[in-house]
Amino acid sequence: MYIAWGSAHVDVARRSAASVKKSNPGLQTCIWCAADDDTSGFDLSFVIPAGLKRPKVDLLPDTPFDETLYLDNDTIIREDLSSLFDLLQKFELCGAQVMLWHRPRHRKIWRKEPPDAFPEINCGVLLYRSSDRVFDFFRDWSRAFIEAGFRVDQPTFRELLWESDLRFYVLPPQYNKRIFEGSEVIWSDQPKPRIVHLPILRPQKSRFKTWLGERVARYWN
Repeated sequence: MYIAWGSAHVDVARRSAASVKKSNPGLQTCIWCAADDDTSGFDLSFVIPAGLKRPKVDLLPDTPFDETLYLDNDTIIREDLSSLFDLLQKFELCGAQVMLWHRPRHRKIWRKEPPDAFPEINCGVLLYRSSDRVFDFFRDWSRAFIEAGFRVDQPTFRELLWESDLRFYVLPPQYNKRIFEGSEVIWSDQPKPRIVHLPILRPQKSRFKTWLGERVARYWN
């Protein structure tokens, strides 16, 4: 499931959805966007309702699927994801930790500071099972985001998750690959990334960054 506002973001989401179909042809894709956006390339499409403060957070309970992988638009899927969905036989919600969690922007506090060993979850890749418990968590998150007044949604997710009794599983970083060390370009014994999630894959303002993003997307595809 994708949530995109603006035609440029829908185009990027379409590229990500194509990578889903390439490696996981049996999976359905859906997108939430504006009524006049081009939704070709998606199995299902829905219109983002007016007045939402944070559509990415607000619309998660409105998934049309029993099991959902929410993906930010700046992602590329490179492998079969069937084992990922197998996790939902035991867990209700899954996500990968922020890699650079020690940086100040990932240590914002809303009401109560969780332990350092419980860092933020990057909310650009979230796997979840449709249930009242999960949807109630998302709705609490939506209210918390408004109450906290942060521009980012991950601090409130972290604190609510710390207080929650949801069965949550931390995904290996290869399922939300955000950082590449220089040595990985030459050689690495690390597992290959399965979901690449990079800022350069977003819509860019400069021609050079647009060109670079297209080259990066082709490389990982």
